[in-house]
Amino acid sequence: MMKFKTPIIYGFVVALVGSLLMLTLIGLKLLGSEAILLDKEMVGGTVLFLMLYLFLLFGIYFAIRKRKELNGQIISYKEALLQGLVLSLSTAIFSVIFTYLFYELLYPEYVAETLNALKIKMQDVNVPVEKLEAKLLEKQEYYSTPTQSFYSFVGNLITGIAFTLLLSFFLKSTNRK
Repeated sequence: MMKFKTPIIYGFVVALVGSLLMLTLIGLKLLGSEAILLDKEMVGGTVLFLMLYLFLLFGIYFAIRKRKELNGQIISYKEALLQGLVLSLSTAIFSVIFTYLFYELLYPEYVAETLNALKIKMQDVNVPVEKLEAKLLEKQEYYSTPTQSFYSFVGNLITGIAFTLLLSFFLKSTNRK
């Protein structure tokens, strides 16, 4: 268990920093209902998307490096892979918890406000009522806590595994003492 302490802690930090970034982007009106009304949601969404993956990449890199340092600069591909996989799973699990906390406790009106802003924007450009209602139903499902939790889990896990496979290959030790 001790050799997995670092990736679990790093996974928590990666998920927490990602959540804090989302809150910051909402505060800066780059995500959420105000961003939609100001036509800035694409910028905020892009920043969030790229930064979440960058946080995950750095988290995996530093977890593998730390384990390598603790092993006297020696780490096998398998051990590096295990460190990255534990971090990826940890990040995925903690991101689900933070997603739930955000949507259900911290900002439960987020979905309703976002849907209202989408409705206003679509009405402004004269979207037909049938299409408007269909799009709002689609977005209501997309922004729901279960859907966002699922995407958060799967996205972090799959991306983390991909990054881990790559980083483990480059960070593994070539010589054994």
